[in-house]
Amino acid sequence: MKIQNTLLMLPFALIFACTDTDASSNTDLELKGKLRNAHGENIYLEQLSPEAVKPIDTAQISESGEFTMTAPITETGFYRLKISDKNFATLILDAGQHVTISGDAQDLGNTYKVEGSPDSELFWELNKRSADNFRQRDSLQKVFQAFMNTAKMDSARVDSMSKALEKPYTKLINEHNKYLQTFIESHSSSFASLAAIQQLPAEDYLETYIKLDEGLYKKYPTSGYIKSFHESVSSQKKLAIGTPAPEITMKTTDDKTLSLSSLKGKVVLVDFWASWCGPCRAENPNVVKAYNKYKSKGFDIFSVSLDKDKDKWIAAIAKDIYVEKILRKNLRKY
Repeated sequence: MKIQNTLLMLPFALIFACTDTDASSNTDLELKGKLRNAHGENIYLEQLSPEAVKPIDTAQISESGEFTMTAPITETGFYRLKISDKNFATLILDAGQHVTISGDAQDLGNTYKVEGSPDSELFWELNKRSADNFRQRDSLQKVFQAFMNTAKMDSARVDSMSKALEKPYTKLINEHNKYLQTFIESHSSSFASLAAIQQLPAEDYLETYIKLDEGLYKKYPTSGYIKSFHESVSSQKKLAIGTPAPEITMKTTDDKTLSLSSLKGKVVLVDFWASWCGPCRAENPNVVKAYNKYKSKGFDIFSVSLDKDKDKWIAAIAKDIYVEKILRKNLRKY
């Protein structure tokens, strides 16, 4: 598994950064390289921006494997140094840095080492640790898949093997999550931690998200990307466990207005569904069953449809035989 590709497939928050490419002698980045197994290839430096991948500089690698680039940049961002679209290394670069990179020109992403860029060095460390952990998980998955191919649909044997592998697999996940948490909290103002945070589920590590947000926003208050991350974390904080639910006010089937806050004091299931959502429709009988079983104990349902067609919405409710009380709280987002 190539971790360079795994990390770059994560949400755009991982790799996108807003940078200003106005030239300035004080902001020129100097990037020098010494690559083995090079044969005069061209090498490219690209900025990974929200709008597009933007070319920054190009150089030819000499027969001795050396190259030099000079690029005018003004703030921290994610960049890609590539020989081809499948052979690249991701770097975190800043204005005025003097960076050196080494590695194998035939496998840059898995062999490169970098000096002169603290964030790039941290990113390299993160990549290596993540790759090792993912490789171990992948090995367990392959063991299970190989067993599945020989188990001949023996459910008892499959369940037994699944339980046997679940513990070491879960242990690997927990160990890596702990490493990521420590990495982020130790480098809470580093762009490298943006790559790490993408691997942690926000619902389980919200405090870590908040610490990173505070560290980055303090150091990069004008960065477009950091502002975006800050807004995302702010939204997540509003939905954290234990915080009041955000207000929802919509129209019922008879065009009356109903707010979620009107059910305050009850145990409420907020159910999002749509007439075109097969799994949602299949679950509706269970929703009704739960309502009928617990309504006397203060349980209620606030059901929100994502339908845009009112007729289809009403028809779906009727077909799924919703009880009248649920019907009155069935809302439509249109």
